[in-house]
This record gives sequence, structure tokens and C-alpha cells, in this order.
Amino acid sequence: MNRLSQAGLPKQARRVKGVDEVVNSVASDGSVHLRLKQATRLEHDRVDRALSRFDLTEVDDYAAFLDINHAALTALRSHWRSADEGDFTGLVHALAIDLIELGVEPTVQTEPLSDPIDGLGLSYVVRGSRLGSKILRKRVGSDMPTSYFDFRMGTPWARLLDHINLRGPAGTADEQALIVGALSTFAVYARLARPMDVAA
Repeated sequence: MNRLSQAGLPKQARRVKGVDEVVNSVASDGSVHLRLKQATRLEHDRVDRALSRFDLTEVDDYAAFLDINHAALTALRSHWRSADEGDFTGLVHALAIDLIELGVEPTVQTEPLSDPIDGLGLSYVVRGSRLGSKILRKRVGSDMPTSYFDFRMGTPWARLLDHINLRGPAGTADEQALIVGALSTFAVYARLARPMDVAA
């Protein structure tokens, strides 16, 4: 049985709360990556808090954690870069394997996100989430499947940062699209992790 509903996904990138204020408040100095990190810090922290409430040693909590990640990735599929297709498809497959082994039907989000989401901003969020996978892997119950945490990405994090830092000077349309793309991606995860907070 699916654990998540179709409700709660942001239909448009510009509906991310305060996005214009966030973009305009980012300092103009430093690398594009540092400015992106600064601009998305609050949304990043919000998602981390929402996901940290799951006890990965408990079957139901672990399954919910995996299903949120599966639902988010499938909801965002149409916005993936071609360069991410192999890695992200592998993540979705690994999540599905773990969920099925836990007796849970993976949630596939079919409701489209109406506005385009910058693929590089999306990739920053998804690939960044993998940086702590080794630590989270140690928190999973010893009898639980771990295909998702054991999956190894083909593209190194450093290569993604190289692409991000080529986005150009502060305040350009390209950099703003990158920031909005990352914020919109974090918003998808946040709304799936806390579906009761949608109206907040």
C-alpha cells in the first residue's frame, strides 16, 4: 500500500515561500556554490529536521523515510538533467528494491510540477543528500535492506560543484534559476516529509 498521497507538492517554483527575498539577499561575494549554500540553508535545515524524526531502526519509520525519497525523485523526474539520468534512475531502483523487501509498494508521484525546475539546482539537492549516506547507513537496523544507502553515484560531488561554479556572476538570471531550482527541490522533499504542514 502507498504511504504518501499526491497532495502537498508545490505546483510552481515561485510558490516557494520567500524565494524572491532569499535570492535578493544572497551576498555577491564568494563562489556560486557558497552563495547557493547560503541561499538554501533554511530550506535545507527544514528538510533535515523533518527527516531526522524517523527512527531508521524501526520498520515503519525506515519505510516512510525511503518512500519519501522515492516519491520526491519520481515527482522530479521530468526535471532531471540527462547527466543525472543514470545515477538518479539507480537511486529510484534501489529505493524500490528496499521498499518491496519491506512489504511496501513504492509511491510514484504522478502529479506534474507545472513550472520548470533548474536541473542543476535539483542535482545539487539530490546529490548533496548522498554525502551523509554512510553515516545514515550505520543507523539502519541490522536486518533491514540497504540498497539505497549502498548505492554509489557515478558522478563525483566535486564535478557537480565545478558545473555549479560555472554559472556566472552573482545576480545573473542563470544563478537565480539555480537557486530557485534548489529551493523548489527542497520544498518537494519538505512537503512530502511533513504533509500536514502544506498549508503552513
